[in-house]
Amino acid sequence: MIGQRSAPELNIVAIVPDAATIELMSATLKGSGDRLSVATDLAEGLSRVSAQVPDVAFVDVTFGDSAGLAVLHHVRALAPNVSVFALTGADRLDLGVQAVALGGAGVLVKPISGDELMNALSDVRTRLGERLERAELLRAARSAARGASMSGDIAEIASAKTRREAAQRIASVMAAAAGAERAVVYLPAAEGARQLLRAAVLGDAGSAPTFCEEMEALTFAKEHQLSVVRMALLREFSGLVLVGGGEVSGSGDTQQPLVDLVATQAATVLSLIGAREQSHRGAMKDPSSSAYTFAYFVDVAGREIAMARRHGRRFSLATVGLEMAPGSGVGDETEPTVFGAERVLGAVRDTDVLARVDANEFYLLLPETGGPGAHACRRRILAQLGAVSGSSPFSAAVGVATFPHDGSDLSQLLRVAKFRADASRSSVVNTLSLGGLPLGALIDRLLGLVPDAQARKLAPLETPHYIELPVTDAMGLVSGAVAEATRGGQTRVLSTLRAGLTLGSAVRADTARVGEGLKVETVDVSRVPGCERVDVLIVIAEHATYALAGRTEGSLVRAVHSADPLLTDLLVARLSEIAGRPFE
Repeated sequence: MIGQRSAPELNIVAIVPDAATIELMSATLKGSGDRLSVATDLAEGLSRVSAQVPDVAFVDVTFGDSAGLAVLHHVRALAPNVSVFALTGADRLDLGVQAVALGGAGVLVKPISGDELMNALSDVRTRLGERLERAELLRAARSAARGASMSGDIAEIASAKTRREAAQRIASVMAAAAGAERAVVYLPAAEGARQLLRAAVLGDAGSAPTFCEEMEALTFAKEHQLSVVRMALLREFSGLVLVGGGEVSGSGDTQQPLVDLVATQAATVLSLIGAREQSHRGAMKDPSSSAYTFAYFVDVAGREIAMARRHGRRFSLATVGLEMAPGSGVGDETEPTVFGAERVLGAVRDTDVLARVDANEFYLLLPETGGPGAHACRRRILAQLGAVSGSSPFSAAVGVATFPHDGSDLSQLLRVAKFRADASRSSVVNTLSLGGLPLGALIDRLLGLVPDAQARKLAPLETPHYIELPVTDAMGLVSGAVAEATRGGQTRVLSTLRAGLTLGSAVRADTARVGEGLKVETVDVSRVPGCERVDVLIVIAEHATYALAGRTEGSLVRAVHSADPLLTDLLVARLSEIAGRPFE
């Protein structure tokens, strides 16, 4: 929760030369909680003041043939809010008068007593307390004004129709209530589920986990100095809001009543939305589309996992996210729920289960489907959504995960699929605008840009990496990649084929595994302009995809290789165009 401010302790710097005064100060302040830092020469004293910015400073103005007066002036310049007391002898009271004229808070005549020291500090505490009280009152006034202006925004949360819409409003209102610059809203992934789904993000908090358990969310909050607000109605847990930046870290109690009000309102709205969703569960179907409800999806997925464990079967999950494409030229009347449901259902089998999570996101259950089948389905979905041709008003992100390679329970599988969907939005296919290029130009673009990106160390894990190998070594690399893929189960390989030693011939030469979970298909590109020396290998396995594309120049292969699914899709599409038939 947004914490209370502890009582301030004084930070004290003493610039004094004599041991007796230092000993008295140390003994008097021992156990007080105040921090005393002592400097026995003027230069060291100024350095400590600059580094520590104290609340109080004691300067012996008789120090260094009255050079202490100049130090007192410099202390005031370095720390304008510091209270500076001058120490002087009974025979040099004139220096004390000059010190006060220079802005000193008072004069202590040596030898000083413990009572004089504590009285001086008491005056400082009083002034500091008054200053903090004024600041607290100002924050309280700002919080009250913010609360009055936010009453309409808080009420707006109640008009949300979906959990995702409610989460977006909660993030905005909670950040305003707490004076925060960042907010992350987590909601239970399903009724009674321990897993949390990141439902909304405001500000610079995009690295927050998308699917996690509560402890992971709390750990993220601690690592990123975010305060945690729990949303609960009676004993019903509704979710978490992580807030940070702005006034959160130093706001004390002033924002807490407003934050609590927003949390209560949010929990109430989420409970009502949950009750409304519960009323639709008997029919299994989502009332806004042809998809199933998320609750029904969780039930069916649970039974599918149980059967897969019992009979050693595989199945896959996919997450489908839609966002309005920049410059699409359409308004809010284009409903992503209906648009997405109709097109996704057109790309899947009757036995597959599509569930609507919210207006912009769907989950898909693919029974008895391994990795190659899941990636083929992903390509069909993207084509149906218009993501490949660019004809859709929405940008689509699809991620797949396969049991048991990517996880042994629903939360793990959804987390992996969601991560892959989010990662696909930054695919090299999009960042380098490769979608409209023919095969030869596509490979030349990759060969030209990827080495430069690697030299600048900008390439993430799934971005293509450049390699340059002798042909025989490249063939060995290809054979090893295919062998590794087949050990995981069903594998599909698509490669180019031409005269001479090629990557495709390396795969075809090893025919022992063909028919035993390995399907190999080749495409002759030798007569395609610009592709006479092109080599492409695509491996689609249970746990991932892999693509290698390049050119053979003499005895060397210059190529890029990547685990980016969208690059794999693009290469499959180009080879399908050349072959005149689709490849699954």
